[in-house]
Amino acid sequence: MQLPDSTYLGAAISAADGTFVLESEPENYELIVQHLLYQTRLVEGQTHDAGIIVLESKDYNLDEVVIEGERPFVTVEQGKLNYDISAISEKHIVNNAYEAICKLPGVQDRNGKLSLVGTKDVTVLLNGKASTLTQEQLIEMLKNTSTSQVQTAEVMYSTPPEYHVRGAAINIVTAKASENTLQSEISASYSNQYFNSYSGNVNFLMTKGKSSLNVSYNPGYSHIMTVMDLASKHNYDGKVYDITQTQKINTKGWRHNIYAEYGYQINEDNELSVGYNGAVSNNGKGAIDVNGNFQNSHNDKLQDSRLHNVFARYSSGFGLDLGVDYTDYSMNDYNRLESRLTDNSRQLLDYTSDQKIRKFSVYADQSHDLTNDWTLKYGIRYDYTDNKNGQFFNQMECSIPCV
Repeated sequence: MQLPDSTYLGAAISAADGTFVLESEPENYELIVQHLLYQTRLVEGQTHDAGIIVLESKDYNLDEVVIEGERPFVTVEQGKLNYDISAISEKHIVNNAYEAICKLPGVQDRNGKLSLVGTKDVTVLLNGKASTLTQEQLIEMLKNTSTSQVQTAEVMYSTPPEYHVRGAAINIVTAKASENTLQSEISASYSNQYFNSYSGNVNFLMTKGKSSLNVSYNPGYSHIMTVMDLASKHNYDGKVYDITQTQKINTKGWRHNIYAEYGYQINEDNELSVGYNGAVSNNGKGAIDVNGNFQNSHNDKLQDSRLHNVFARYSSGFGLDLGVDYTDYSMNDYNRLESRLTDNSRQLLDYTSDQKIRKFSVYADQSHDLTNDWTLKYGIRYDYTDNKNGQFFNQMECSIPCV
C-alpha cells in the first residue's frame, strides 16, 4: 500500500483464500498487487474494503506439480519484501542473477535499467552497503553473476535510512556457504546476431574455518551488427524534405570482468571483508555506415575502458558498521567520420574523447536495541568524486576527396 504520491505505507501477504489486511487507513491509497504467476496490478482505492481484485495470469505452461515440501517464496520483514532467488531459478530459465531479478513481481527491464512498478526510480544495492559503482556498473556485474551466488533479493518501496538511499531500492544479498565448503561452477554461452558472440563464467567459493573466498571471472567476446531503416519528412523553412537512409552499426571486442571477496569471521559477532571488482574492455572496434538520399557516411570507432573497484567492510557485535569504497574508471574513445552530402561536398571529422573518474566513499552506522522492540539507528556517509573529461575535434570540409 502506498499514497498517491508513491509514499510507502505497508505490505502484507494474502492468506490461502486470498484475503489480506493492511493496518494503514488513509483516505486515498494505491495497492500494488503482485504474484509470480500473474500480471502485477495497480489498484486505486478510497474505501476501507478494497473489494475483490482479479489478476490476469501470465503465459506460463506448468506441467504436473508434486509438492514435497513448503518453502516461502516471499516474506515480509520490516516493510521489506524478501524474495528467494533459488525458488525463481527453479521455475524459470535464467542465465544470470540479473535475469532472475527481472522475474520478480513488479520488476522489469527497461532499456537496460531496472524499474519497479509504483515507483519513479529504483536503486540497486549489493549486500545493503554503500558503493561507488554506478547503477549501470552494478547491473553489468549482476549480468556476470551466477544465480547460485545470490541468496535473496530485498524489494523496498521506502528504503530505511541505514542504506543511505532515498526512495525505492532492490538489495541483492549474496549467498554464504557453510563451513569447510569448496564449490566451483563453469558455464558458457553463445549467441548469433549476424555474427557470433560468446562468453564464459567461472565461479569459485571456498570456506575454511573463519575464512571465506569468493572469486568470479567472466571473459566474453561480442560481435554485433544492428540495422535500422529511417524514413522521415523534415519540414525546414517552409519546405518538406523527404529523407530516407539505412544505418548499419557494427561493434566487436573483448571484455573481462573479475570479482573477488575475502571474508574473515573474527568471532561470533565481528566480521571483516575486503574485495575487488574489475571490468576491462580492450581494443573495442566499431563502424557505422549510413547510406541514403541525404548523405553517405562512414564512421570508424576505437574504444578502451577500465574499471577498478576495491572495498572493505567491518561489522561489529555492538551494532557498529564501517565501510570504505573506492572506484577508478577510465575510458578512451576515438572516432573518424567521413561523410558526403547531396551537393558532393565531403566532410572529415576526427573526434577524440577521454574520461577519468575517481570516486571515494566511507560510511559509519551505529544501531542500539531499546526496550519494547524499539531500535535506534544513526550514521554518517561521506562521498567524494573527481571527474575529468576531455574532447578534441578536428574538422575539414572539401569538394574533393579529403586526405
